[in-house]
Amino acid sequence: MTIVPPSRRSVMSERRPVIRILPTAGLKQDFQTLHDAALKKPQGPADRLLRVALNQLRRIQEGAPGTHPLAFMPSYPDLSDCETTYVGADPNAKPSHRIVWRERAPQHPGEPVVREIIALGKRANGQVYHMAGQRLDRPVGFTLAELAAQREPIASPSRPGQRLTGSFDTPTMNEPDHQFE
Repeated sequence: MTIVPPSRRSVMSERRPVIRILPTAGLKQDFQTLHDAALKKPQGPADRLLRVALNQLRRIQEGAPGTHPLAFMPSYPDLSDCETTYVGADPNAKPSHRIVWRERAPQHPGEPVVREIIALGKRANGQVYHMAGQRLDRPVGFTLAELAAQREPIASPSRPGQRLTGSFDTPTMNEPDHQFE
């Protein structure tokens, strides 16, 4: 009787965690823009960058680690919960673009890990990091802890509704008409 060892692929797929890719609306726009540029000049730099970026997305979905985790820097939005993956059209040059993504653990046992892909953009001047910060609603210069503290609810949901719109001289139905002398 001959025992055939399992193929390397089947062993790797058994150990690899299930990962679900969650592309954001902004990322879809990034790819659409790149795709439109690639259509204008097939086999040009945009076409090559598009193919490289799609290959990197597949690698991210397969569980490949990012090029490196991001850290807080005061001149950028805090993306310390994100990773970056370098992509470029020219294999002989420094990669011109970055993919910014973050991994979220499953909320319930048996659910897959989610890798949220936030942005694909130019490395120059940190454009992609500013774009990712905007998409995550993170201003420049604040840590995630500072942002979390600012976003704590100010009023209790059980408090009576307050007037959000209207003019100062027209009371709402719930407000008394105050007169000043």
